[in-house]
Amino acid sequence: MEIRQFLLDHWSYLLAGIYFSHGDQHPDWAAGWHTVNALLWSLAPKQGQEETEQFLHLLPTLLGRLQDGCDAMGLNAGLRDELFSSLAMLHAAVARPGLQATSDDKRPVTQLAQDADRAFSEADLAGLDAGTLSIESGQDGHSQDMAGIDALKVGDGIRFLIDGRKKSLLLQWISPMGGMFLFADEAGYDAVSLTRARLAEKLSLGEASLGK
Repeated sequence: MEIRQFLLDHWSYLLAGIYFSHGDQHPDWAAGWHTVNALLWSLAPKQGQEETEQFLHLLPTLLGRLQDGCDAMGLNAGLRDELFSSLAMLHAAVARPGLQATSDDKRPVTQLAQDADRAFSEADLAGLDAGTLSIESGQDGHSQDMAGIDALKVGDGIRFLIDGRKKSLLLQWISPMGGMFLFADEAGYDAVSLTRARLAEKLSLGEASLGK
């Protein structure tokens, strides 16, 4: 699904529903617009390490907001997967220069600062310039999947079943709090971004398996 199509055909109706129910002073109205601005900013090229780190910090909050919005709209699973697959490809293209770059002391850009686990607040989202721009279960199998996920490190491999074909991808990035994962091939293409719960679901359904 194209991002423009999603915003025009779906997110606009979510905003309209909030407006007619609560008006344009309600926190949900502001949150909806801040999410749009953050989404547009996330798709713009990033300049240097600082913007790349800000982008990587933003992703878990942004994707979580979009997931919550899809829940509120009742967007079906097929359209939702199509949307987040498109976003994964676009975000991988944005992140690729930063993921491949190194800082002055030769450490990867993805080794973030000590405060990297903070979530973006509403004020943080509102401050982005768009113009420049968990599921827990006691089942043994699920617990093993979660243990495997928790042990994942950047560079680890995972096999996905996509459109009936197996693809081996590498873990390129883990969000600071471990709630979001970005996978791609060695060249940074064929990208897939998943929440921790969605990755666990794919493992339990046999749609993904750990290891190259």
